[in-house]
Amino acid sequence: MILCADIGGSNTRLALARQASDDVQLSARQQYANHDSGSLNQLIRQFMATTGTPDAACLAVAGPTDGIRVRLTNLDWEIDAVQLSHEFGFPFRLVNDFEAVAWGLDAMSPAHRVTLQQGLTTPRAPRLALGPGTGLGVAHSIWHDHHFIPLPGEGGHIAFAPCNDEQVALLEFLGKKYGRVSVERILSGPGLSDLYAFCRAAAGLPHEQEPAPAEVSQAGLDNSDPAARHALDLFIRILGQTAGDLALITGARGGVYLAGGIPPRILPRLQGGEFLAGFHAKGRFSEGMQAIPVHVITDPDIGLKGAALAADHSIPRRSTR
Repeated sequence: MILCADIGGSNTRLALARQASDDVQLSARQQYANHDSGSLNQLIRQFMATTGTPDAACLAVAGPTDGIRVRLTNLDWEIDAVQLSHEFGFPFRLVNDFEAVAWGLDAMSPAHRVTLQQGLTTPRAPRLALGPGTGLGVAHSIWHDHHFIPLPGEGGHIAFAPCNDEQVALLEFLGKKYGRVSVERILSGPGLSDLYAFCRAAAGLPHEQEPAPAEVSQAGLDNSDPAARHALDLFIRILGQTAGDLALITGARGGVYLAGGIPPRILPRLQGGEFLAGFHAKGRFSEGMQAIPVHVITDPDIGLKGAALAADHSIPRRSTR
């Protein structure tokens, strides 16, 4: 039995996992708000009080990790797998949260995949998983030794490259606030709020208290606020541009997969034209972009399943003798 976790900037999800090959069965799922929790150790103790002791643990964490330690990018937590192993008495491993998503693609049901572009899937070709939530996660996967191996990185922190005059103005607007503007400054929950502020300013509207990202996305979806609709359109267009840029790095003919907390919530608008327009706009390679499959992942457990698969490839189980 594996204790698996998906630890983001806002929430931590814990579950127990059993697996046979790529079939992962989860049980005892629990979700905790990080701002209400003193520490990860406290959450694990609380969780195990009702589940018992697992054989091993793999934690998917929102930040760069060497498998042993991490300082989360959007949360003031430091996690040490060695310390956790000593405290709880079974082995722990850390993986980047989008490395876990990349592992989880092999455990995903077709029912949890919505296709934006059919393309032409090339077996064993590189794959790309990315997605906005509290931050922007990115991981590529390559085929090696009979299965896909994720290549985790911090692709969310590449620089934003504007593609038209409006986006140049957006870069200047955000540059006054942040200095360097990464794509995560736009393609994230906080980024949606900043986009809304930019759209209000561009429309000559007075500054108002910054709304929550969910309020911006909902107002954009139901067309109740023109500035919110414009912000959501910008978000989707730039998400398409960025996904296309990252897909070019390896070719990603195995597919581009949008995950994270935001894409499933804005799925009706992702199915419109703005995302694919941004994805295709690659100059001399625009036609080639139409051959790359693009899907939205709607499985909320993909990070947990991926953590379980990552654990199976790397962590020795606790002896049950």
